[in-house]
Amino acid sequence: MLTQKLLDLTASFGADWVNFVLVGVSIIGLAVFIDRVLFYARTAERFTALKAAFSPALAAGDLKGAIAAVEGDSLSRNVVRAGLLLASRGERQPASVEQAMLGQLSEERGRYEARLSVLATIGNIAPLIGLLGTVIGIVGAFYVLGKVGTVQASSNSQVMASIGEALVVTGFGITVAVPAVVAYNGLKAHVNGRLKQAEALSRELVANLARLDTNGGAEG
Repeated sequence: MLTQKLLDLTASFGADWVNFVLVGVSIIGLAVFIDRVLFYARTAERFTALKAAFSPALAAGDLKGAIAAVEGDSLSRNVVRAGLLLASRGERQPASVEQAMLGQLSEERGRYEARLSVLATIGNIAPLIGLLGTVIGIVGAFYVLGKVGTVQASSNSQVMASIGEALVVTGFGITVAVPAVVAYNGLKAHVNGRLKQAEALSRELVANLARLDTNGGAEG
């Protein structure tokens, strides 16, 4: 009884509604991608210029200069600034400064990786949604085939339409999944690159911690 009702429902609606689901999913993925790209652009590292200002200040023991070099909002700057601000309060234990930067690094990682899981999820489920549409289309074709018989099936437009829907939805699901996977991998690699830059600067700070002028802390 239930199976028959599901067959009737499948035959009535077909697989076209799955395409609208995929359109909605693709719009969500595009919105997430644009949001992340704009955020990464707004918080660009400009790492070469950052390191060119930061490293000489550390080597000279200029704590104020080092803090000035990491002004602004970016992953590396925020992480290193957490260690420098602790050092400006007189802390010279490498472990304490390192823990302060690791805590900030965890916070920044969460901030920069926010919503990337949405792209990964879309990349995983879009082919499955397309497969659902394929199954619905094939079920609809066989349902009609059972009603009209094999002799009339080859010339029956409804059978051909159901098979066509199945193929279209499959292709659409893959079309949505591939850009989502590419976008996720690209953005994830970008964040990982920033994390490595932050780690490099953090290690440089710890290595030069003893050089910093104890009386050169940040004002206020």
